[in-house]
Amino acid sequence: MTQPSPTPAEFHGDPAELPDDPNLIAGMPYRHHKGGTYAVVGIGRLEADLAPAVVYRALRDPALLWVRRADVFSEPVATPHGEVPRFAPDWPAALACLDFLPRKTVLDVLGLHDTPYRHYHGPRHILEMFEVAHTRGVALDPAQALAVLCHDAVYVPGCEHNESASAALIETIAPALERAALDRAAQIVRDTRTHTPTIDGADSVLDLDLFRLAAPPDVFDAHSADVFAENRAMLAARTGLQGDALLAEFGRRRAAFLGELAQRPRLFLTPPFADCEAPARANIARIGGAQAARA
Repeated sequence: MTQPSPTPAEFHGDPAELPDDPNLIAGMPYRHHKGGTYAVVGIGRLEADLAPAVVYRALRDPALLWVRRADVFSEPVATPHGEVPRFAPDWPAALACLDFLPRKTVLDVLGLHDTPYRHYHGPRHILEMFEVAHTRGVALDPAQALAVLCHDAVYVPGCEHNESASAALIETIAPALERAALDRAAQIVRDTRTHTPTIDGADSVLDLDLFRLAAPPDVFDAHSADVFAENRAMLAARTGLQGDALLAEFGRRRAAFLGELAQRPRLFLTPPFADCEAPARANIARIGGAQAARA
């Protein structure tokens, strides 16, 4: 049984000093020794005594912020298995392919995806792509990993320049990477616009990007709802529609887009994703059939 923590001693340190732990940066995932998962929001001070504090949030309820003195946040606690940190960094193993970048850089790019209007093209989509690559044994080289990380870095609903703008960011994100790898990563990102590979390694990244098409029907429908939420304001402004009429127009456009995609001989281009072909086509056919029934 975990021993209860004594009340922290009064802070007598230098208020000018802040923690120098490189992991205490915004967005860094941490795991509590009892199993909860959290993300650092930032470093602050307690008003009462100016003690440095860690501000963090639970991933299950990100709306609620927590504050704990920095020395208490990472101090060891006694457990039946020995002493362990109260909170320990929980960097995903699937992100090991990005080890050529500082973790702060990776978190900064993921932060670009964490905006209120993003419902589908958010950080969860990027992290899922890395996790799928990891679990399916797809080894991403630096150019591919950089392309996955950055391919939706710039996203404005309805804008035709998202991919080119995202590609343009790459050299500022990884300036130390060799020029050939930067250029290849940028081209892979541009290929995500048409989902047609034009350069070595793009096929694996495109398969990762389309992986959600093969989700179970209920999950696929939830993703469709996220796409609608993301595009709702833009579509309403361009069509003048509202309510059920707007949703119907979105459904028509989504069915048309997916139907055109399904005309290709293969949706998934690499062997690790061959099993995704049938469920993805079943989802697309289901959406198309529902749209035809409403027509």
